[in-house]
Amino acid sequence: MRVSPAPVLAIGLLWAAASCARGETAPAQATSYTTLDDQGSQLRADFNRGVGTVRLLFVVDPICPTCLRGLDDMNRDLLESTTDPRLQTFVVHEPVLGTARAAPWSRLAVGTDVIKAAQLLHNPRVQHYWNPSGEFGQMLSQGVGLRNSEHLVYAWDVWLIYGPEAKWEGTNPPRPRLLMNQLGALRGSTEFPHLDSHVFAQQVQALLAQLPPATSTPTPSHSLQ
Repeated sequence: MRVSPAPVLAIGLLWAAASCARGETAPAQATSYTTLDDQGSQLRADFNRGVGTVRLLFVVDPICPTCLRGLDDMNRDLLESTTDPRLQTFVVHEPVLGTARAAPWSRLAVGTDVIKAAQLLHNPRVQHYWNPSGEFGQMLSQGVGLRNSEHLVYAWDVWLIYGPEAKWEGTNPPRPRLLMNQLGALRGSTEFPHLDSHVFAQQVQALLAQLPPATSTPTPSHSLQ
């Protein structure tokens, strides 16, 4: 899936600014990612291992300015302030922006861009995936019924919350408790509201408050591919 981009200027500068958005130097941390096949096999396994926890799913293009801002906002308002083992975050990176003929300054994201974008999230329980074909966006769109009127909307720059009961049993990912987005195609949607990181964080904290007290669990491992 390719989307005609708005001007994507100074993406590197935006990433750097987002990393230090609060005038602080982001702490150094190891970042890695798993290459995701078109069936989402590894994500499905990791997601289902997390049954009983609150799980977040962020789907972004790692060179998209609004996606990068969304990651930084989620980090600021939620992830950097908790190490709660009952909260797990999965981030799927996929190439969306970039059509060389229409926008010579733009390019498609590559795996190395995932590493840069991943550094915006400072939380030990975040797992990153790279889906180079972009097929995951189609699967998610179908699974959650991401529609504008009667037309499916390709899923990217979307931010989902899953409760402890959620399990991925079919071909496509399950429907979430909440899906927020930053997509023009869904502007004005009441079912899929525009991203508000403060509201998102409040919803996550409310779900966590309903779970049994946290116990220590191992930090998930990452494989770099």
